[in-house]
Amino acid sequence: MTWLKKFLKSFAYAFQGICEAFSERNFSIQLVIGTIAVTASFVLNIPMFQKMIVVLCTALVLATEAMNSAIERLLNFISREHLEEIRAIKDLMAGAVLIFAIASFIIGIWIFGKFLLP
Repeated sequence: MTWLKKFLKSFAYAFQGICEAFSERNFSIQLVIGTIAVTASFVLNIPMFQKMIVVLCTALVLATEAMNSAIERLLNFISREHLEEIRAIKDLMAGAVLIFAIASFIIGIWIFGKFLLP
C-alpha cells in the first residue's frame, strides 16, 4: 500500500470516528449548540477573528466530548464492575468537557453580548 493510500485510509478511519461520535447524546447536543453559535457568528457578521474563536471553541468542546466518549467506552470494555478508579477517571473526563463548555459559554457571552444586547 502506498503512503498516499495509507494517508487517505487514515482519513476514512477518522470520519468513521466522527460518525460514531454522532451516536453519543451529549455530542449531538453540543454539535447543535455549536452549529447555532457558528451560524450566529455569520448572521450577526461579527469580526473574522471572533468567528475563528467561536469555531475553535466549538471544535474544542466537540473534540473533548469525543475523547470523553472514547475513554468511557474503553473503560466499560475493560471492566463492567463499579470500580472507584474507573468512576474517578470517567468523572475527570466529564469535568474536562465541562471546563471547555463553560469557558466556551463565557467566551460566547463576551463575543455575542455586544451584538445581542442593547
